[in-house]
Amino acid sequence: ITEADYMELVDRKTAGLFSACAALGAEAGGADEVTESNLREFAWNLGMAFQLVDDILDFTSTEKILGKPAGNDLREGKITLPMIYALESASEEERQLVQTVMNGGSYEQVPFMRIVQILDRHGSVLRAYDRARHFTEKSRTILLSFPSSEAKRALHSILDLVTERSS
Repeated sequence: ITEADYMELVDRKTAGLFSACAALGAEAGGADEVTESNLREFAWNLGMAFQLVDDILDFTSTEKILGKPAGNDLREGKITLPMIYALESASEEERQLVQTVMNGGSYEQVPFMRIVQILDRHGSVLRAYDRARHFTEKSRTILLSFPSSEAKRALHSILDLVTERSS
């Protein structure tokens, strides 16, 4: 899977849902077309960032915090952005380790921490966080078009929560 494939999946999954919800809320609230469009774009970028951070946390958080086993995406055969970035420069041996986890559907043969070491070695988690922050910055820029209000402050807070969350 390429970064472009992954981004398209996130667009159709999480970002599309966030965007549609914002548009419906704007319409229900009687917003004009420009406001609705801005809210739609704000939420799309928020959804992109949310999913990227969620996929990062799958490798960097704990089962207790996540409410599901850490490393679950890879175990289920899902290649997410941190892994895509790592695989771009991974050695053949590292690629085989990742493939072993995917084929076996478990971390029995390759410990989860070995996969985390591969991600760290290639700086892929930090790179994925940078990509997520890119989307939240786009959302912040869109918020500049809105007048100061409690709702605007709440939307800013949501952006902070998405990129700084640990669960």
